[in-house]
Amino acid sequence: MVIALNAIVAYLLSGVALKLLWGWFMVPTLGLPVISLVQAIGVGIVISFLTQQHIPRDKDEAKELLIYEVIKPVLAIAVGWVVHLFM
Repeated sequence: MVIALNAIVAYLLSGVALKLLWGWFMVPTLGLPVISLVQAIGVGIVISFLTQQHIPRDKDEAKELLIYEVIKPVLAIAVGWVVHLFM
């Protein structure tokens, strides 16, 4: 149950981060089309499928991984927002 929750939260937050960062940087810089949240989540799933993933062995490790999966996209959005302010 914890692993499934971890995956859902990770995919949703990564999708939100990808959508925002894509709109802030890829659209104005390269003239690419805007992507929807569903498209961003799909791209995130494909990327995570192609890259190595850590499988937690116990509940404590799963909780730590969930915290990491929340902090990583939130930090990416925060840094991207600051950089976007200077564009």
